[in-house]
Parts: sequence; structure tokens; C-alpha cells
Amino acid sequence: MFKSNKLFSFVTKRLKLYCGYVNFSELKTRKERKKFYGGLFPEKMLNKKLNLPVHMYLANGETAKFIDEKLDPFLKQSRCDTILEINPGIGLLTRKLLDREEQFKKIMLIETLSYFAETLQEMHNLYPDRVKFKQGDIINLRKLAYMDKIDNGSRVIELLSDVPYKQYNDESNMILFGAVGCIQFFKHLINSVTFDNSLLSLGRAEMYLVMPPPMYLVNLIERLNFAVLFTFILLLVQHLTCSNDVSYLVYRATSILFQILFEYRFIAYLPRDSFLPLQSQKNNKQNRLKNIRCAHPEYLYLARIVPRRNLHELCPLEDLPALWYFVRQSCLSRRNRVIPNLEKWVPGCGSRLLISNDKLKSPQQLYPDEDLNNLPEYSSPCKALSTADALPNINIYTEFGDLCPNQMLALFRKFRSWPEYKQSSFLASYDNTMLRIASVSEDVSESLAEEDDITSETFNEMEEELDTKKPPKTKRSKKNIPLV
Repeated sequence: MFKSNKLFSFVTKRLKLYCGYVNFSELKTRKERKKFYGGLFPEKMLNKKLNLPVHMYLANGETAKFIDEKLDPFLKQSRCDTILEINPGIGLLTRKLLDREEQFKKIMLIETLSYFAETLQEMHNLYPDRVKFKQGDIINLRKLAYMDKIDNGSRVIELLSDVPYKQYNDESNMILFGAVGCIQFFKHLINSVTFDNSLLSLGRAEMYLVMPPPMYLVNLIERLNFAVLFTFILLLVQHLTCSNDVSYLVYRATSILFQILFEYRFIAYLPRDSFLPLQSQKNNKQNRLKNIRCAHPEYLYLARIVPRRNLHELCPLEDLPALWYFVRQSCLSRRNRVIPNLEKWVPGCGSRLLISNDKLKSPQQLYPDEDLNNLPEYSSPCKALSTADALPNINIYTEFGDLCPNQMLALFRKFRSWPEYKQSSFLASYDNTMLRIASVSEDVSESLAEEDDITSETFNEMEEELDTKKPPKTKRSKKNIPLV
């Protein structure tokens, strides 16, 4: 059995106090945090960040116990004996995993900061057969993949060399746990399934991820005084898992692709104060969307994410890149209409959609036992994908944003089945994009304009959807008297 005082003998007394500490919000100043944490975490991590940190570390023993309890029913159902923990830090959750000796025969620890290397290496020395430690950055795996493409390197292969390989339709090859503060990580997961490369090309990893809710809308683009950008709207709750009932500002191509490719389930709320670095919020008086607030800023969300087992039955592996391109192109504009857009690729196809006799079937909820009242605001439950799902009644005014992910997949399948597909301009545009992606001069994430990019041309639409327009200012005379 794992003994915490054996591993952390140099901080035993402090760690016992630290693990039992719950109300981290009482540590108001950096000096108080430094005094309390001692040398457990680097000093720079004790500063509050204005922006959402990419790497987050579990910093509360009680929360580690809570996470272990919440994961227990899921872990017991899994037959996987390998687990990968991202940024374990001082190993609070790792100790809980080591207690599960009968299940986890192999525990891989991949840490970004060298500050924790000595502690994690000591853990490997104590359990050389069970614990493997490497220093690397899984969250920014897309950057390593891009660097490998430029110089034909093997950084990704070396970092993932201990991850077991299994066929896509087999059981999960590993269980992955980590706290993620970067939307690019989720986009990389989407690309990994779509293009069959990187992390998820080794198997359908069962992922348990801690992630933040959307934060403020902040003005980050100086060259456009009224342009806005989400700090973190693209993480699980209001972007990845939202339904098409929500504004187009949130429901975009990433939402559709994520829900097509992955099964997901919300598990629990976690206190934000239990993770370092902490985050501060900057009030910007000039922010025109300052009234938009995030849901539950005091929490992080624990969720389960797994690639869909029947994905290749609905869309063959060779068609997944075309599906990715179809969704991305269709959702580049918030108000793209279905029929006019498709007729650019297949002229005259609109009549086929107008006279369609398909009966609309609502997709079933994938997890019937999931408590919908416990879901975060704007989040929709995971729905089952099926080839029986039909399109709604489409007219010339139907927009792509009106379609749910199931319907978007059904539309692509119908579009793919048309005899004109192989000679369509869609394939020509798709082939050009794939050639551009294959070149070493461009990253796949930069191949198309991001669907969440907000420019001066779309800001007025945002204001209409969010109803945040300010009343026009009245002109004033030199004596500051309003003119009628």
C-alpha cells in the first residue's frame, strides 16, 4: 500500500495540514499563500493570473478524495489497467490511484514543470514496475506535432511511447486524467480522431478532465476597438456541449464536431480554489460586453469524454476529414443557409432537400440515468448517434445553426451519397485545403479561419443576439445641454 509519509518525508507535517485545508479562499494575499504552501509549489504559481492558466494543478487533499469518490463507479466499470495523469504536481490524486493496486498495473505520469520532477521521480523509484514518469507537455501536444512536421522529429512518438495501442473498436487503451485550461487541447482531440493521428490514434482513450466554465468576454484585439474574443468560452459546458438552441455565438463548428465524435458526461462541480494557479478577473470599463457573465465562476467541471465506438459505422474513417471540412466550411458564417450553400457545390440540389419525405426522429439520450437538473447552464446531455436520424423540414431560410449535430451528420451523409459529389467543387476545395494542411508551412489548426474568430463584420450580429447594444448617445451642446 502506498504511504504518503514515505514519499513526502520532507514535507510530512506541512502536507498533513495542507491536505486537510479546505477553504483556500481565505488565503487572500500572495504572502499568505507562500507561507502556507511552503516549497510545495513554485512561487510564480501562487500569483493570481488575469487570464485562464493553461496548466492547472490540484492543490487540495480533500478535493482529491472527492474526485476519487466521484470517479469510483466509472473506474470500477472499466477494464482498463493503464492510466495516464497529466501534470500530477505533488501527486495528491496519484496517491489515490496507487491505492487501486488490483486495477491499475501501470500509471504514467507526464509533468510539464521540472519543479515537480524530483518528487515524481522518487515515486517512480518506490514503484518502478507500476509508475512511469516523463517530463513533457501533453496539453500542448499539438505544438509538438507541428514541430515534428517541420523537422521530421519524433517528439510525440517519444512522449507517448509508453501508451499501449489498441484497435479503435476495442476497449479503451488507457484512462487519462488531467486539469486542462486550453481549448486548443480539445481541438487537437477532434483533429486526432478526424485525421487518425497523435494521442487518439493509439486507441479510444477514456478521459476524465477538469475544465473551467466560460469566463468573461474580454476585449483583446487592439486593432479593432470593438472586437471581442472569448477567454474560455470554448470549453466543455457552454461551447463543446451546448445545443443549437443557444446563440450562434456559442454553438459553432467545434460544438458540432465534438458532439459527433465524442461521448461526454458531466460528473461533478469542483471548487476553483482547489487548483493552482488561482485566477483573478480584470474589470474592463471599456468592454462593451461586460454584462456577459460566466456560469459558476467559482467552480471547475469534472467530465468524462470518450470517442464514440460506433463512429466509423456512421462515417467511415476515410470520410472523417471530409466531414470535418464540411462542418467547418458550413459554419464559418453564423447565418449560412443550408440550400444556397450546398447549391454552390452541387447546383440544383435544393429541390432534393425541399421535397424530402424523411421523418424527423429525436435522438435518444445516451445516459438515461443522468440527472438533467445537475447539468451546468446551457449544457445539453449527450445524445446517441444513429443512421436512422433524419433531417428536419428544410426550406430556403434554414440555417446551418438550426441543425443539431445528429442532423448535421445526416446532412453530410445525404450530401456524400449524391452522384454529383465526386465531381463537385466541394471536393476540389477540400483537396486544396488538405494539400495546404500537409505542407510544413501550415498547422492544421490554422488551415481555416477559426469559427470563434470575431471581427468587425460580425460584431453587430453578436450585439443583436446578446441584446447588449447600448442606447445611442445624445449630442450635447457646449453648455452640456442635450439637443432635441
